[in-house]
Amino acid sequence: MKNEILIIGGTGNIGTPLVGLLKESAESYKVLVRNDENEAILTKRGIPNVRGALGDWESVESALNGVDTVFLLSSPSPEMPDLHKGLIDHAVSAGVRKIVRLSAEPARESEGLPMYEHHAAMDDHLMASGLIYVIIRPHYFMQNILQMHATFIKEQQMFAQYLEDGRIPMVDTRDVANAAFSGLTSDEYNGKIHYITGPRAISYYDVAEAFTKQLGKKIQYVSLSYEDQKAGLEAYGTPPMIVDTVMTLFKRWADSGERLASQDYEQMTGTKAIGIDQFAADHAGAF
Repeated sequence: MKNEILIIGGTGNIGTPLVGLLKESAESYKVLVRNDENEAILTKRGIPNVRGALGDWESVESALNGVDTVFLLSSPSPEMPDLHKGLIDHAVSAGVRKIVRLSAEPARESEGLPMYEHHAAMDDHLMASGLIYVIIRPHYFMQNILQMHATFIKEQQMFAQYLEDGRIPMVDTRDVANAAFSGLTSDEYNGKIHYITGPRAISYYDVAEAFTKQLGKKIQYVSLSYEDQKAGLEAYGTPPMIVDTVMTLFKRWADSGERLASQDYEQMTGTKAIGIDQFAADHAGAF
């Protein structure tokens, strides 16, 4: 039976490189798109796509027709549990065989973290659905450094963040995409939760050191207090659920000192995960 793949969430930091991998492969796939802009972008790149959106269940039923495998990713929001539950249930009805779901770490320690409680609940719903599943739980994205701190690094040779000297195994989203590709195109990883991390736990002092080496100028990390970081997120207009989740999570990481890296990425892909030095080298042009 042909493995017809439907990608839900194919235009972001993970979806874009994942779709690029599928485009270079022999796999049959299509990407669910919600608007004219994304449809035009994908069509111009020669990416097969179909219109629809989670919550518009008529469009989803049409998109699922003939699909064997689904990749499920959507942005964090209070509606995420209803949207993912709806997709899983419609996939069962449509005869889909398998779902690869992009969850998040620390869903396994999610109590008191609303965003991750949602992920844990939807992982449980998928595992109980009767569908074949692959669940991918990546750690904190290196790409968040670009989105949050690139302007400060470029203009002021510094960046500020709350984590104290805590160390976490940040992961490049390109590696998350590689792991998802393995899950979509092989049945070797079915029925498991895979924790995708970088090669080692690092602190923001390590991040500053990596960019110092690559840029040839001193980059300073300023450790923000919990209160200042929270106030900054609120002033930026970050939704309260995300503020509460992020701040509680970062405090746990700061208090724990170090979160260890996983070997799951290497086991799924047969390659080494991208480290902070390689990430800094690849993105030095942004600074």
